[in-house]
Amino acid sequence: MRKADDHSTLLEEQARKRESIGLTPHRPTAKRVVYSPPEAKRTIPLLPLLLLAAVIIATALVVWRASPFGAGSFYPRVFTPPSNERLIARDDFAEPNFALPVRSNLESDLSYVGDLYQILIERPGGLTWAMLGQPNLGAYRLEADLRLAAQQDYAWGYGGLVVRFQNDDNFYLFAVDSGGNYQIQLRQGGAWRTVQPWTPTQALSESRQKLLSVMDDGAALQFVINSTLVDTVPDPQLPVGDVGLFVGARSQGRAKGLFDWLALYEIPLAK
Repeated sequence: MRKADDHSTLLEEQARKRESIGLTPHRPTAKRVVYSPPEAKRTIPLLPLLLLAAVIIATALVVWRASPFGAGSFYPRVFTPPSNERLIARDDFAEPNFALPVRSNLESDLSYVGDLYQILIERPGGLTWAMLGQPNLGAYRLEADLRLAAQQDYAWGYGGLVVRFQNDDNFYLFAVDSGGNYQIQLRQGGAWRTVQPWTPTQALSESRQKLLSVMDDGAALQFVINSTLVDTVPDPQLPVGDVGLFVGARSQGRAKGLFDWLALYEIPLAK
């Protein structure tokens, strides 16, 4: 590469040669300073970047939605029961259809009170369930009407439905409390795992009466509160099993849950 001084000397020599033959030192149209052509700027195509970002976002949403922790992100929405479901049995507890247990001890009391089924938890932090004795269910929808006591002595309760019950160490719990929250728990191999932590939902009204439903089509568990689908558990970790009712108490005190009725429906298996 020539240096700037060399370039100036070259121009001066060219000027003298032009003058020696009667021409002007420089062409009238020539620039006194010669510029190098500008370097081409490197640009990154915008469209491929936008497409890549869209693919990443869409993939993340699919993964999050499929996970148990993200399952509730796109809810709630109105739930419509399958049009071809068939009622297996309904129990209003006036003349019981299911052999729900009746027992009493220092920790809990399970009994019929008029035309209601009551689960009373006497020990703070206690949990008791009552199974329907239907271990060979296929695809089904379990629905029940729960009322949690509001009296000060029993104001620490929560309750709901038990599904895919294998034994005391393996089952799912779908729970609501009186504060407008729901929760999903999995007990597997005797250990508890939180599928969905306590989460507020507008589906729970201020009324103590809660209409709860779990639909199990073999591929997923759908949790419905007051006709609103609030959450889904895809690919359940336990095989099909028995179903039932439960009530639990927080560590601060006791709890009482009253079930007005329950119904069990047969539904089509997922394709």
